[in-house]
Amino acid sequence: MKSPYILSTALILSIAAGCSQSDSQSKPADQNSTAKASESANGAADVPESSSGVAKGEPAPGTTPGSNELTPEQVISETAAQLKSRVPFTLPKTIPVADDLHLTSMTKSDSKSYEITFYETKEPIPINSSKLKGLGNDSKIAVVKATEYKTEQEAADMVGYQKADPTGNPPVNLGSGIKGYTDAGAGSVFLNWNEGRWLFASKAMSAKGNQNIELGKKVVSYLESTMLPPPDKGRVTLDANAPEGRNHMIVWQDGNIVYQIEQPNGAMTGLDIAAAFHEK
Repeated sequence: MKSPYILSTALILSIAAGCSQSDSQSKPADQNSTAKASESANGAADVPESSSGVAKGEPAPGTTPGSNELTPEQVISETAAQLKSRVPFTLPKTIPVADDLHLTSMTKSDSKSYEITFYETKEPIPINSSKLKGLGNDSKIAVVKATEYKTEQEAADMVGYQKADPTGNPPVNLGSGIKGYTDAGAGSVFLNWNEGRWLFASKAMSAKGNQNIELGKKVVSYLESTMLPPPDKGRVTLDANAPEGRNHMIVWQDGNIVYQIEQPNGAMTGLDIAAAFHEK
């Protein structure tokens, strides 16, 4: 009668021993898992952060790892942040930059005006860096200005808009139904025309009179697919002697504020910048 009892007891002891062994084997795994979790938490806590909330050694949002390069749109946004003026920060949405070059700028501003010189450089240079002072005209893209005047009439006077009236010479067909009117004097020839509330005035030496017409047709064709800002009044002054030179100016009125684009790297670059003011 004792044999069944002894067998049952042995079976129970065997099962208990197996459970004990299973527990002892699982504990190191659990401890190892806990240790790894602790190590991971400690490791995360050890990563230093910068004042911007970005871990040191990590690229800031909007930048390329290993560089300080900004996109043209970011440069324009950062440029606006540097201005200290009550004049509305109306800036072009983008600036044309040559391939493989980088956009940057130098700013000046006061309560009633601001002036921005945009540059393109081989290497990224911070906005308003002292390095920009040593750059020549070859690196300059254009100068963008805005000035607030006391009255709208004073602003209109600064623009100098006028109606392009017929002269004694036959009108010139510039395309798209636009007629230009020529005049001459003091060794120069002039070509004027209107589009909307804009006056376009091109000038060339008498010996290069046809260049007025060539540039005029190019501008009219460009404006078939591109819009300039809708001004109260606007004027585009072109130097047909050197279309790729810097003797061009675009100026327009918006209420009592006058915007200007000066010294663009070519007439068409100036128009590109002006058109970027109108981009949505």
